[in-house]
Amino acid sequence: MPPVYGAMNKNKARMKKSTLLCLAALAACAILNAQEIKPVQASFGDYIGLLNANGYLAYTYDISTLKEDTYKLKFEIREYVSGMETEKRQINNRFKNRTMVKEFMWRELSKEELESIRKESCDFENGIYKVAEKVCVGFLPQPDDTTLTSRITIDSQGSFAINMHLRPIESPLHEQPVCKYLTRPFKTSSFEEGKFIPLVLCCSFWYDSRYNVIRCCGEKEIDPEMTADILKDSPHYYVIGMTCERKE
Repeated sequence: MPPVYGAMNKNKARMKKSTLLCLAALAACAILNAQEIKPVQASFGDYIGLLNANGYLAYTYDISTLKEDTYKLKFEIREYVSGMETEKRQINNRFKNRTMVKEFMWRELSKEELESIRKESCDFENGIYKVAEKVCVGFLPQPDDTTLTSRITIDSQGSFAINMHLRPIESPLHEQPVCKYLTRPFKTSSFEEGKFIPLVLCCSFWYDSRYNVIRCCGEKEIDPEMTADILKDSPHYYVIGMTCERKE
C-alpha cells in the first residue's frame, strides 16, 4: 500500500477514536446533568416519624366484621405490678359499634329532619345510621413525668381520654425519679362476645443490673395470652382493652 493511503487510514482511525471519545464525554455529561437532588412536597408519611418521636402514637383495630349486629363497646384498663393484676376498672361503656335510625324516632320528626337523616345514613333502607369500622387507641405526649394520656376513638361514634399514673424506675443511674414507658399493640385476638380483648400494652422500663442500663426491649407485638417475655421483666404496666356485648 502506498504511504499516502496508510497515512489516510491512520487519520481516519484517529478521527473515529476522537469522535467516540467526544460522544462518550457528552453521554457522561448528560448522565451527570440528569442526576440531581431537588426539593419535593413532604407527604403525610414523612411526618409519622416526627410525631412518634414526640410522643404521638396510634394503634388502630378493624371492627367492621361486627357490623351485622349492634354491640355495646365496654373499654377497660387493667393495671399490673410485678406481673400481678392489681386493679381493673371500666373506663367507658357508652359507645356502640353502630347507630340505628330508630334511635332518632323518640319524637316526631319534620320532613326536613327525616330527609337529613336519610342523606347521612349509611344504610337507611335497613335502618342503619352509622357503623363504626375501626377503633383507634392513641397516645399523646406526657403532660408531666408521672402521667400518660391515651385517647380512644370509635369511628363515627366519638372519643374519650384516659390518664394513667406512671411509676418511677428504681435505678442507681438517676438521682431524681424517672418514669419511662413504651407502648406495644396486641396481636389479633379471636372474637367472642363478652370476652376481654386486649388492645394495647403500656409498660415501664426497668433497670438491668447486669449491664447497668435502663431498658425495655422485647416483643414488638404482644400475644393475647400475655406470655411475652417483656411482661416478665417490666415492673409495672397497663393493658387497655374492650369487651363487646350484643345489644338487643
